[in-house]
This record gives sequence, structure tokens and C-alpha cells, in this order.
Amino acid sequence: MIPNRRAPIVRFTGAVALAAILAACQTAAPASRSLTFDTLNDSGVTGVVTFREAGDRTEVDVRVEPAGNLDMPAHIHPGSCDNLTPQPKYPLENIQDGASLTVVPASIDELFVGGLALNVHRSNDDLRTYTACVDIR
Repeated sequence: MIPNRRAPIVRFTGAVALAAILAACQTAAPASRSLTFDTLNDSGVTGVVTFREAGDRTEVDVRVEPAGNLDMPAHIHPGSCDNLTPQPKYPLENIQDGASLTVVPASIDELFVGGLALNVHRSNDDLRTYTACVDIR
């Protein structure tokens, strides 16, 4: 009698198929990138901005110290920290108590192509004074 050699192959193929299905069901973690702000105008403001992929949009999470600044406008502008275009490309939620979270209508790849900077203003009453900035690249 000839032994059945197909059974082990079928079992192995079934295990490979199951592993492939399980791998396809797992979702990859969204892409993210973090950048550190440069302090401007002796403000003492430091912090980090984290960009997280959210489909074809990007979640922009700004965290600054000191957190006691109650309401600091922040924007993504064309240009660089050294040469910002005054009109923002993406306005962000004001930083309140050291944090701001905004979803912008651009992918991370679009934001990191170059030519953009994120700046933080001292207050709504003093938009001319920048307290922190970072070039997005």
C-alpha cells in the first residue's frame, strides 16, 4: 500500500492560508512623526509636535511648556521659520494649557514634502510675537 502523502501537504497549506488571513486582518499602526520646537523671542516656550496619519488627513498634536499659557494661536504656514508667509495654510486649534489637537486636510507625506513651518503665537492679542516654531521636514 502506498502511503497518503497529500494529507500533510493539505494541512501545511491550510496553516499557511490561515496565517495569511490573520496577517491581513491585522491593521498596521498609523504612521507618525515628531518634531521639536525652536524657542523664539526669549519666550521660554519649548515643546513637541506629533503628526499622526489619519487616512488621507493628519492629526497634529501640539504639546508645549510652560503649559500655563492659556490660549496660544498656532498655524502651519508656507515657508520656513526664518521666512514665513503671513497667511496660514492650515490654522490649528489654539494651544490651551499646553496642548492642541487638530486634524488637517492633508496627508503626512504632503506636509513633509517641504516648504511648511508650524509656528506658535504669544496670544490672540499679540499675534506678531512668535514664541516657538519648527520647520516641517
